[in-house]
Amino acid sequence: MKRIFIVILTITLLTNCNNSKNKTIDKSNRIELVPEPDKELREEYEKQKEKQSSCTFSEPDTSIVGIKIRNAESRLNVLGKKTKLESDSTHVFYSNDKKQKLGLTVHPGDYYNQVSIFNISYADKSKLNLRQINSKEFETEKGIKLGISKSQIINKLGTCYVVKDSSKNNIELNYRLELPNDSKTKILKSNNMPIYYASYKLTNDKLENIEFGFEYP
Repeated sequence: MKRIFIVILTITLLTNCNNSKNKTIDKSNRIELVPEPDKELREEYEKQKEKQSSCTFSEPDTSIVGIKIRNAESRLNVLGKKTKLESDSTHVFYSNDKKQKLGLTVHPGDYYNQVSIFNISYADKSKLNLRQINSKEFETEKGIKLGISKSQIINKLGTCYVVKDSSKNNIELNYRLELPNDSKTKILKSNNMPIYYASYKLTNDKLENIEFGFEYP
C-alpha cells in the first residue's frame, strides 16, 4: 500500500511540473501589440517623400551675386584674377558691411574656382582672414536672401519640398533633384552631376541659412 501511494505521489508531481512548464512556454510565446513610438514621424516622412517624388522641382537657384555654379569664369568676373579658389576647400567671404558671410565650396578633384556649393549665413564675431565681396547682402538669382519668410521662399521655388527639423520656432525646407529627374534648365545633365539639393533654415519665419549646390558624387 505504501509503495502504491509513493507511485501516485510521484505521478502527481510530474504532472504538475509539466503543466507549469507548458504555462511558462505559452506565456513566453504570447505576442503583445505594443504601440510604435515613432509611427507618426515615420508616416509623415513617408508622406513627404511621396510628395517630393510626385512633383518636379523645376527652377532651382544656380548663382549668388553673379557667381554661377561650376562656372569658373563667372567667379573671375566677381572676385578678380588675384583670388584663387582651391579644390577640396570652402572659401569664406563677407559682405561689405561684414554682417553676412558666403561660403564657396569647390569639390575635390574639380578645377580651381569651380564652385559646387553655396552657403549664406549671418556673420559671427570671428572674422579671421577677412575677405569681402562688394555687396551689402548676398542674394541668389531667384531673389532669395536672408531674412525673407517661408511663404516668400515657396512663392519663388514652388511646393516640391520636404520639411526637416520642424518645431514651433524652427523649420528647414529641403528641395532636391536626382537623376533621372531633372529641372527645366537641365541643370544635372548640363553639369554632369547626379544630385542637386537646396536647404533653407528659418527661425521665427525668418530665413537665416541658405545652402544649395551639387552633392559630391
